[in-house]
Amino acid sequence: MDLCQSLAPEVRAEIHCAWLEFGLLCFRDQQLSAAEQAAFAAGFGALDVYPFMKGSDAHPNVIDIIKEASSVTNFGGLWHTDTSYLLQPPKATVLYAVEVPAVGGDTLFADARAAYDDLPAELRDELADARGVFSPSLVHGQGGAYASEAAQADLGERYGGNADRAEDEVEHPLFRTHPDTGRKSIYCSLAHTVRIVGMSREASLPLLSELAAHATSERYVARLRWTPGTLAIWDNRCLFHYALNDYHGQRRYMRRVIVRGDRPF
Repeated sequence: MDLCQSLAPEVRAEIHCAWLEFGLLCFRDQQLSAAEQAAFAAGFGALDVYPFMKGSDAHPNVIDIIKEASSVTNFGGLWHTDTSYLLQPPKATVLYAVEVPAVGGDTLFADARAAYDDLPAELRDELADARGVFSPSLVHGQGGAYASEAAQADLGERYGGNADRAEDEVEHPLFRTHPDTGRKSIYCSLAHTVRIVGMSREASLPLLSELAAHATSERYVARLRWTPGTLAIWDNRCLFHYALNDYHGQRRYMRRVIVRGDRPF
């Protein structure tokens, strides 16, 4: 399948159904410009803008994610769903590999739907109506994972901006319901969930850690090995992902587009 070509409506419908079923689709050996990648992503909905990184010169909805050979910090190197601290987090992420290291740089994906289904009934019932406080502060705030000058230098000149939004907070359910399939999934993460509503951070962390460890345990995880020209699209509403940082001394260049979603419920 050549994604830079116009896809027939029935083909797009088949892709969309497969995406809802599996959560992650991978297309190999693509030759896509930034505009063509964005056009494919737009078939899943309105495109959004990532708040903490400047868009590519080639397209405003595309961000270039580059780790140079001299860098240590990578982008997305922890379990998370993309920008879950927004009021309306993206429903889809479309990532395209331009340049990948000879060894390493894979991405792990965890199925939070299956993880929810396997939760102990007591824990699922206890947290059925619980909500979390989500914030970019744990990553992008003054004391966040990317706060140091070294980390910001590693992330590149396009990283940054919107510092006034880095301490924002929103509330989302710890378990969200998929608007298309009706399936529930674990939605909170240690990267973006500060605490559980009605509890302190200290009291919340054991529960958040238990949910995170369960959702990302090996039986729910798949590993994507990138090759140049690989495009992946995943359902950000029900999958966690983790960009492995195991390729120091090598360059990795990815392009990312996000598709606007709805408010979790």
